[in-house]
Parts: sequence; C-alpha cells; structure tokens
Amino acid sequence: MKRSAVWVTAAVVGALALGGCSAGSDSEAPAESGPVTLTWWTWWAGAPGIADAWNAEHPDIQVKVTNVGGGTDQFTKLNAAVRAGEGPDLALAEYQWLPSYISSGVAADISEYVNGIEDQYSPAVWNLVHLGDDGVYGVPLDQAPMLLMYRADLFEQYGLSVPTTWDEFADTARASKQAAPDAVLANFPTSDAGWLAGLTAQAGGDWWSLDDGSWSVDIDGAAPTKVADYWDGLVGEGVVSAGASGTPEFNAQLNSGKILTQVIGSWGATGSSVKTGAPDTIGKWRIAPLPSWTDDDPGVGFQGGSSSLVTTTSKHPKQAAEFLAWLGSTAEGQGVMIEQGGNFPASAPGLDVYASIPQPADKAAAGQEDFHDILLDVAADTTDVTWGPNTTVAFSAYTDQVGKAIQAGRPLADALAAVQQTVRADLEKSGFDVE
Repeated sequence: MKRSAVWVTAAVVGALALGGCSAGSDSEAPAESGPVTLTWWTWWAGAPGIADAWNAEHPDIQVKVTNVGGGTDQFTKLNAAVRAGEGPDLALAEYQWLPSYISSGVAADISEYVNGIEDQYSPAVWNLVHLGDDGVYGVPLDQAPMLLMYRADLFEQYGLSVPTTWDEFADTARASKQAAPDAVLANFPTSDAGWLAGLTAQAGGDWWSLDDGSWSVDIDGAAPTKVADYWDGLVGEGVVSAGASGTPEFNAQLNSGKILTQVIGSWGATGSSVKTGAPDTIGKWRIAPLPSWTDDDPGVGFQGGSSSLVTTTSKHPKQAAEFLAWLGSTAEGQGVMIEQGGNFPASAPGLDVYASIPQPADKAAAGQEDFHDILLDVAADTTDVTWGPNTTVAFSAYTDQVGKAIQAGRPLADALAAVQQTVRADLEKSGFDVE
C-alpha cells in the first residue's frame, strides 16, 4: 500500500509562515481550570445530538455547535475568523481541505493530545490527518471509500451482470444501452474533482505529492489521464452521460431509472442522498466493490470523508482534542455519530459498531443481506491519497475546464492539462517549492 500523504515538517512550517499565522502559539497557553465551553463549527445535521451525548457525560467540557455551512462557505469564514484571532475551537474539515487549513495557519498540531489513537485507524485513513514527520492536524471521524452502487432490479430486468473490472463496466454500459436506449449505465460528474482524484488513486496515481519539501503536481499525469480517457470514451459513445450530479435534473433521472449505477463514495449508500433525491428507488440499490483495472490495483481511493481540527486560536486545545478522540476513536463516540447521522465510521471501533447495527429501511440498499460485509471489505482496501495545499484552486479550475471541454467536444485530458498549469502556477505564486 503506498504511503504518500506525508508532509515534511519544514514544509509545513514554511507553509504556515506563508499563511501569516504560527500554529501552536495558542495551544501552548496553560490550560484553564474549571468547566470550559468549546465551540464546534460543523454542517452535520446530527452534530447537536452528538454534542448533547458528550455534554451529558462531561460536565467540565461542554460542546456548543454552530452551523456556518459546509464546503467553501465554512472554508472562507473559518480562515477569516482565525486571521482575526477569533473563530471556534473546533471545525469539521473534509480531508481534501485539511492541507489548505494547515498552510493558512488554521489547524493546530494536536499530536501531544491524541498520542495513542493512531492504532485505531487504518494507515490510509490516519495519513489523511498525519501531516509532517510528527504533526497531527485533526482526528478522522468518518470515511468514504469508493464503491459501486447499482440498480439490482433493472440489472435483472435487462439481463446485466455486475462488473468486476473496468473493461467489464464498459461492456455493461454498451449492453445496457441496447437493452434500454433511453438510459445510461452511469453519469460522469463534471463538477466533482474529488471523484476523479479518487479514481486516480485506484489507478496508482496522486494529484499532488511531496518529496523532501518540494511539491509535485501530476493532475495531467499517466494515471489521471488514463481514467479521464476511459470515461471520455464512454461519454463519446453515448453509453454514459456527463453532467453535474445532485441537481434536480440528475435526481429526476436517478429516480426514474435512467441512470443504472453510481460510482461513488460510501456516503452514497449510507447517507440520505437517495432518500431526498430519488425516493422511489429506496431499497432497489445494491453495493459492490469498485471495478478494478488489474488484479494488483493499489486499492480504492476516497471520495469525501471528514475529520475535525482544533484551531490555532483555541484556548482549550487539550479539551478540544479530548472530545475529538472520543468522537473519532472510541466505540461510544463513533456509535453516537452513527446514530445521529448514519456516517460510515473511520476507526476500527467504529466499524465494529457499524457492523452490529441493522441497516435502516430508508437507505438506498435497504434489504441487502451482505451490505455490511461488502462495506467493511471496501474499507479494508483503501489506499493513501495526498491532498495539496491549494485544493480550492484545483477544484474550481477542474469544474471550469471540464465543463468547457465537454461543451466544446474536446478531450478531457486537455482539461486536466489546463488544471495542471493553474494549480502549479498557484503553488509557485504562493511561495511553495515546486518541482
């Protein structure tokens, strides 16, 4: 299993200096005695229930939840708040944004407070927050290994078999088009860079890598180009559609059986997106491992998943890390997280709890007897993914360039080349050492 999601300590320090904030200065302040109240910024709907469960058992450390929105909304607000010397004690952070939070001086190194919990995680999950020789900048809470969701009823109706390789997936796409001309096997999500980055990891590549303090950008390298060319071909044949996912139009197609599979992070099966977007299909989906390129694929990548960080402005980093260690690495905390939101847990104790909980009847694959077995097998087959310090730039450029390429009928590889240039130029402009 490749282990590449590691920063060199000097690079982290340099990046933080560029961000105009020194991580750790506030965390060295003496801890206050008596009860403390921690503010946690998170967009999770179940977060208040998580806080309630913790608060009931920990009167000296109380957690107060604030929802400021997710994605770029929180990213912008959190950076501004910390620059002003304010902000919360804790903040939910999707793994792809964490390096940006480090380089901007938002995320504190909490390694001294979470020593010993690493063993509760797989190396691939832990490496998402273990950045630097010794630095730990968050606690993993949930994970999202990629898998295949398929409409079992329509596969049976059209005489299709579940593909186990990408060659078989392409053949199945053509067969499904013949059986159902008004449907497609899958949709290529034009506005989700994390989707292609996750598939790139399975193909043995990384968009970013760091070696001896120097960044490399490989967004248009052999592995991502291989993946892009594959999907480009299927889109060109008309057996796969191309467009933004999660839109009303996409959901309508999903709900009416016009899209037969989803290549997606595990949240597609464990979350509520099908319930809200395609309610007529609840219980009709089944999950399977992601098709593979070869028998020795390095493992599947992630599409999403979240950690929580402690901010550099928090006056209570030890207590904040104590809450996160409970939530992310213990059976009790992970059980509460699962109960409140259905998240697929990141730690081994959490996975044990998840395996013992019956699948809810309102989930996409409700009724699948081997659901937990497959999900746990997929989680055991993950590979390391490296995220760079300018994912916001990369994701924005990807959406722009892929959209233009699709509209103009140009190869997706051209779009990746343009994204490569944008990301590399931004790193250099920001003062990073770039190969």
